[in-house]
Amino acid sequence: MSTNPVVVIVGGGAAGIELATRLGKRDDLDVVLVDRDASHFWKPRLHELAAGLLGDGEEAVPFLAHGHSHGYRFVPGALLRVDAERKTVHLDAVRLAQDDETILPPRELRYDALVLAFGSRVNDFGTPGVLEYCDMLDSPAQAIALRRRILALALRTAGDPSKRIRVGIVGAGATGVELAAELHHAFNDMHRYGGLDSASKLDITLMDMAPRVLPAVDPRTSETARRVLERMGVTVRVGVGVNAVEHGAFDLKDGSRVACDIQVWAAGVVGHDFVSDLGPFELSRDRRIVVDGTLAARGVAAIYAMGDCAYAPASTGGDIVPPTAQAAHQQAEYLAHALPRALHGERVAPFAYRSKGTLVSLGVRQATGEVPSGGKGHGVISMRGWIAKLLYVSLQFMHRVTLHGWARAVALWMADGLRNTTLPPVKLH
Repeated sequence: MSTNPVVVIVGGGAAGIELATRLGKRDDLDVVLVDRDASHFWKPRLHELAAGLLGDGEEAVPFLAHGHSHGYRFVPGALLRVDAERKTVHLDAVRLAQDDETILPPRELRYDALVLAFGSRVNDFGTPGVLEYCDMLDSPAQAIALRRRILALALRTAGDPSKRIRVGIVGAGATGVELAAELHHAFNDMHRYGGLDSASKLDITLMDMAPRVLPAVDPRTSETARRVLERMGVTVRVGVGVNAVEHGAFDLKDGSRVACDIQVWAAGVVGHDFVSDLGPFELSRDRRIVVDGTLAARGVAAIYAMGDCAYAPASTGGDIVPPTAQAAHQQAEYLAHALPRALHGERVAPFAYRSKGTLVSLGVRQATGEVPSGGKGHGVISMRGWIAKLLYVSLQFMHRVTLHGWARAVALWMADGLRNTTLPPVKLH
């Protein structure tokens, strides 16, 4: 039996699977990845899955096979509780969805170091009706459900020019903007390859209480995104909040009402509800686990948090690391080096987040974004068009390189190209 320290990682998102892949290469650690799902899906592509530009399972990375190839062990199950004194995590039973048959009973896992990376959920801000009537994009299952609802509506209204397809999206951050753009292109592809109606009968309204779309980026980048969306026919309504959500409509705080056939909520992130009862953790106001400069949970030994579930200080001022895939990648890279040293009692330098910029897809062939200028004024260089799209696509390619290595990442890229030459670009199922 191995006497190596056991590192348990809970959550197989961008941060969790990258850390498991990096640590699994070491011979001096036993690495265990825990997730309630059987496979990994890179969250920045959920809007493509929802729009039908990706098929079911097309980008999924099965944890069992990947773990076998990369030196970590996968244990399925949802996290119930953390016992920090006994250094154990408690997992729920695993059941078949169809008939509730128990596959695995509730279990305990011992750890020497625990890393929590189970992500977050969309923030409804307590708005009445959001959870009852809105689709969200927190998981592949939600994205697939949204795609099927959109396709069913497109089929139901096909050939009837009097019927419009009305989609309301709350949240003009990256997710909302990308979803609006991809839906426009997906409907045109449905028309071209599936004989359905084009995007000309699609009415998309993008709403946000912020004063502009993509409020976290430079105003020039924001303006580019707004212009592209409006050329597509998207109605952009900013500076207005949602008072309540009803079946088939958003009631806005300015007294107006936006009628919708499809309602999507993509505004902000908040910690999962179960975090409040998970263990002895200090939580932020948005239910994220407060960590110190080394990503260690405050006041609890041998437990770390990263990714969207962590409330982590950035390297400068009082800023907090943003809940993005870029930040998750940097934190996984940091812990891959720092965690083994900490287990051996060595001091480690604090994590320092460095923004590499922002890129937002605006459809199949274009994107907008910005990268740091590198000057003393901390300015940015705005970009748009195919160059920005090339950089955007390269982010997913580099994620694949981290998970699979260069050879397989290139092979997957070539396979994507071949698939796109033989199959319709939009998945009509």
